[in-house]
Amino acid sequence: MESLDKQNALRMITLFSGAVKGIAFYPASHPAIHQPMVELYKILTSAFSRADQIAWGLIDGIMFYDDHLFFEPSTAISDLTNRMLEKDVGRIIMTADVSFEEMQNFIRLFSNKGISFDVLATQLLQEGILHIHLVRQGAESFDEQDDQNDDVKDDRVGTYNKALAAIRSVCRDIERGRIPNSAPVLRIVDRMVSMTMQEPTTLMGLTMIKDYDNYTFNHCVNVGVLAMALGASLGLDADTVRDLGIAGQLHDIGKTMVPKEILNKPGKLSSDEFEQMKRHPELGSKIIREMKGLAPHIAQIVLGHHLHYNRSGYPQWARKLPFNQMVDIIATADTYDAITTLRCYQHPVNPKTALNEMRKLTGTVLDGALMGQFVEMMGDYPVGTVVRLDTNEVAVVYRPNPLENEAPVVRILIDENGERLPVPREQSLVDHDGSRYASIVAVVDPFLKNLDIGRLVSSGNFY
Repeated sequence: MESLDKQNALRMITLFSGAVKGIAFYPASHPAIHQPMVELYKILTSAFSRADQIAWGLIDGIMFYDDHLFFEPSTAISDLTNRMLEKDVGRIIMTADVSFEEMQNFIRLFSNKGISFDVLATQLLQEGILHIHLVRQGAESFDEQDDQNDDVKDDRVGTYNKALAAIRSVCRDIERGRIPNSAPVLRIVDRMVSMTMQEPTTLMGLTMIKDYDNYTFNHCVNVGVLAMALGASLGLDADTVRDLGIAGQLHDIGKTMVPKEILNKPGKLSSDEFEQMKRHPELGSKIIREMKGLAPHIAQIVLGHHLHYNRSGYPQWARKLPFNQMVDIIATADTYDAITTLRCYQHPVNPKTALNEMRKLTGTVLDGALMGQFVEMMGDYPVGTVVRLDTNEVAVVYRPNPLENEAPVVRILIDENGERLPVPREQSLVDHDGSRYASIVAVVDPFLKNLDIGRLVSSGNFY
């Protein structure tokens, strides 16, 4: 049974094309845009009652929907055809779980002119649009294209973006009162495990991606990355590292149940507000217990991630419960990412200073033995630290040197004359033969040099 007859398929594509064109002139809430979108979503819902997914696109420049071909295009179809050709989009695929919000956000992104296929695909991931997929012109299928994308040089950035999208989807489901789907998180963590077990620090540079407006999403992914790296460096097996990744990425999802005005309050929380904030481990643990495919001990790890090493933290009633080392690994990763991130109530601490601050917490908040391994893994100058060399060049640390902590591999950003390099240059401070290129003489505040390390990472220029 076809999902839509040709008349309704034409109506659906016409509405989509009109919404894409109109949203450039009106806000999404305007009746001229909102009403056609409501009608469009009704048609999609009708189609999904007969099929798990629908697709439309171009074959040799001719618009199609399922088996329907539109040889005599209307103005709306011609306009949509031109937009798809401009973006190198061959097919648009929607799956049955697509929400009205996802459809609306996709239309907004698709309306932007002058952006490439790759930029648009990345924007879909970043905005958590998981039920709408794009196929490039000439690609046989979405799966084939996804496999090709997995082979690109900056697969680490793509992996991070997919993890970000998965967490965003989980949080949105919670906000809508749904039990979240764990499958996207499990899939991306499985990919991250294989990368981390080969080289524990391979994803660590991506933890410098800091998005002030989407703090919870980035923080959750960063904690997962750091926890997995620490677990791998401790010699833990792949299954345990996988559990650390899952628990790390989900450790703060309970915050979606805390009022936004408390989460984003710039000043000190009142006693009542702090009590509400302290409930997030319990709330997160409860949500995880309801999610399919997650082992019970994941919920236990999330419950205990603020208990502290000496168990003086919260929730108070859980202090006597049995917890394993994984709770303290998550706490270590959580502390590091939190204090190196700009928040409405704090200025970020540079990575090297953060390690010094964390050392003061050993024996109370943090496990001293784990902290020692964490410092060793991060090196004297952790990934993301901006440094000045004795050549007067400014560089960012992007890979530790296990043989010499004070001589990491860097990317030089500013030359000795103070000129910004168009492309960062990779440089080992010490070569294999022992010859030295330069020494680090100081840590530099990236804000003073107008360096957005997160942007450098996410754009692929960092690697």
